[in-house]
Amino acid sequence: MILDKCVLHSILAILSQIGLFLSGLGGGTYLLIKKGGLNSESKIFLAKNQHKFNLICLIISFVFLTAALVVGFLQAKKLWDVYWGWDVKQIGSIILWLYYFTAILVIGWHGFFKTKKTAYIVSLFALSG
Repeated sequence: MILDKCVLHSILAILSQIGLFLSGLGGGTYLLIKKGGLNSESKIFLAKNQHKFNLICLIISFVFLTAALVVGFLQAKKLWDVYWGWDVKQIGSIILWLYYFTAILVIGWHGFFKTKKTAYIVSLFALSG
């Protein structure tokens, strides 16, 4: 049973990191499209689709990251009899979770296309995290 949770936790964490990386790459290409020399119609079409892709990747990855954290907490309780151990990985994961939670809230609050600064920050953190 513990081995199954270890495998599930690892798979969820890897899927969340892949999705966040894709979101970061998508954010970078979105910013390049916005600055690129394309004509206005194709530029708007590409930017809308790219931004939707980024948001979908970000939300799905956030769900995987949340599930990985919950499974990790349950796994830690079974292995070490404590949910939280103040490990560097755990603190980094919570900081990452809080950051992406804030990014999703900002995107939802300001709307799809009023978040140029958010796109810069999300792409920077997704590619570096």
